[in-house]
Amino acid sequence: MAALERTRFPLMWMNGESDRCALYALRDVTANDTVDLAQEFTVVKRAVIMGTTIAAAVSASVTVPTIVTIPAGASRDAAYLLVYGAAGPG
Repeated sequence: MAALERTRFPLMWMNGESDRCALYALRDVTANDTVDLAQEFTVVKRAVIMGTTIAAAVSASVTVPTIVTIPAGASRDAAYLLVYGAAGPG
C-alpha cells in the first residue's frame, strides 16, 4: 500500500466548475494504493477503475473526501480512473 505520487496518476481530462468529472491514467498501481485528488476535488462522490487485469470496470472506495483507494486484485496494473465529485481549486 502506498500513497501514489502525482506522476503515477496524471490527469488526462477534466470538465466542470461546480460538479466535476475527471479522467486519470493510473500507472503501476496495486490493491490498497491511495490516490489523493485534493488538487481537483473538494469531495469525491464516485470513482471507477477501468481496464485493470482483474475487471473491466470496478468501483473504487473513497475513504476520506478526496482519497480514493485502489480495489483488491490490482497488482502492478495500468488502468484509467474516472472520478465524479464537487469541484476543488484545480
